[in-house]
Amino acid sequence: MRKPLTLLLLAVLLAGSPALRGEEKPPEEPRLRKALERSLLFPGLGQLYEKQYAKAALFAALEVACLSLAVVHARAGNDAYRRYRDAADPADAAAWRLETERRDRRRNTAMLGAAGVWVLNMADIFVFTRKKYGGERSLAVHPFYHHETHAYGAGVTCRF
Repeated sequence: MRKPLTLLLLAVLLAGSPALRGEEKPPEEPRLRKALERSLLFPGLGQLYEKQYAKAALFAALEVACLSLAVVHARAGNDAYRRYRDAADPADAAAWRLETERRDRRRNTAMLGAAGVWVLNMADIFVFTRKKYGGERSLAVHPFYHHETHAYGAGVTCRF
């Protein structure tokens, strides 16, 4: 019962795929691709490539600040953990354990901030370059079948 339902869903998804209807995608603007690739490497590089110097400096500075804070809190957390592990008094051990947990939360928050800066950077360069160089909005589903594991799956591409 499960395989026929999966095959039916796959057939419905394939029917709407532009690749199977013989439609060709327009060639992607090379400058758009280069800007996106640079922003993917490090926040601000795509903006620098597009000569948006203030945005480039802002994204790069935020990313460096978040990553630096993550390293600082990771080191402090490691030191606090060593002191917790080596504490002879239960009260000291409890205090160092709390300090370890506090530093770990701060490290995780800084890493989340760095990921957020990267996402905002990618969204900014994507929207800016799409507006500047044009591009179509589309939503495509790419179904697949893995022969070795007999597994079905699908990928989704969204362009806006």
